[in-house]
Amino acid sequence: MISPSTIERLKTYKGSSFQVLSVYLGADSVQAPSREYLLTQFHSLIHSQLDKEMRTVFESDIQRIEDYLSDYIPKAKSLVFFSAGDDLWEVVDLEFSVTASLSVDISPYLQPLMGPLKEHSLYLVLLVDREKARMFTVEQGVISDRSEFVGGYVPQNVQSTGRESMKSQTDTNFRHNETLLDRHIDLAIEAVKEFTRGHDVHFVILGGHEEMFRRVAEALPPNLQARVVGTFVTDVNIPLNDIMLKSKELIAEINEQA
Repeated sequence: MISPSTIERLKTYKGSSFQVLSVYLGADSVQAPSREYLLTQFHSLIHSQLDKEMRTVFESDIQRIEDYLSDYIPKAKSLVFFSAGDDLWEVVDLEFSVTASLSVDISPYLQPLMGPLKEHSLYLVLLVDREKARMFTVEQGVISDRSEFVGGYVPQNVQSTGRESMKSQTDTNFRHNETLLDRHIDLAIEAVKEFTRGHDVHFVILGGHEEMFRRVAEALPPNLQARVVGTFVTDVNIPLNDIMLKSKELIAEINEQA
């Protein structure tokens, strides 16, 4: 994952007095590419993009990248290197795929990062049922923050049997449960407001029980309400990583339809 501060720091090297070797490695696959795959990809780029003279100029940088890859434990979809002798050494893990490339310039080559970073901007996943609210933010494919609000359980509304003697009691229970549910959602949304304070949320995905989607969406503050892009049905209590995968599947569907 690459932070905004790292991007800004790399931008300060623009037009530097030295040449920077920028290398993008990775694969468009579910699993992280192996070190053998990355080394092979790196060697291919070196021999196809750098002539013999340039390989000599960047010999120490090439060796440093090879050493890093030789000890690398696969964990990310892509790796990016910015190297310039003693002047610059930056390695970035990415949870999304980028096209393999190599560049030599007096500035770090950041362009391949800009589009994907925007596409993988921070978003909020919010799940609310009659007992709790779970929320987490995802940035660059990784859960960056999480929180949970637990209220008192709000009973489901039970349909009337039709007998007149029970109708009044059923109506009273219905109104009481609806009031409890509204209160529960309001408290959950207050927790959402606190959780998202200071976060630049680009869009929102709602998950949980379908009956809750409209009520939760309408209770969100206007800035988040306008950013709801989709919903998915799920049990609120399943593992967080499973929920994140469901949110990614929904995002992929939305992108395909765009």
